[in-house]
This record gives sequence, structure tokens and C-alpha cells, in this order.
Amino acid sequence: MALEPQDIPAGTPVVGLNGEMLGKVREAYSHYLLIDQEGQHDDLDVPTHAIVGLVDGKLQLSVNRTALTEVDHEETVHRQDHGPGPFEE
Repeated sequence: MALEPQDIPAGTPVVGLNGEMLGKVREAYSHYLLIDQEGQHDDLDVPTHAIVGLVDGKLQLSVNRTALTEVDHEETVHRQDHGPGPFEE
């Protein structure tokens, strides 16, 4: 059975293909995860198809940091507080 994103608890450590610790799961959605990079301003956006599985309590990915997109979590929170943008309903 495949690992469902909603079954991944916040705070789960995330490791890239090369063994690099990328951070911890901040939020899990059906198509992506937001990974908190401790000490960094930006989160990492991880598509769920990059998830290999849980190994020893760590979420293993099939990609490295360079393949992931950084997302400004401060800006994301700001947008959530002020409603939809011009292209959203």
C-alpha cells in the first residue's frame, strides 16, 4: 500500500536521495509537502511523486535539494490572511 501524504505527520524528518537531511514536514497536502528548512526563511515544496517511503522514521525522497522549489512561507501565510489573489476564487 502506498504512503498517503495525509498520513505523514508534521515534524517528520525528510531526507534527499543523496542522504542529505532537508528538514521536517511542515504541512502535507494531496499533491505536495512543505518542508521546513530549520534556520531558513524558505520552505521546500516537495511533490508527492518524489516520496519513496518512510525508513527508520524518516521520509525518503527520490530527489535531492537541487530538484526542489523553495517557497517563502512568510509570503504564503500573508496571502492566507488576506484572502484569494486576483486569479483565485
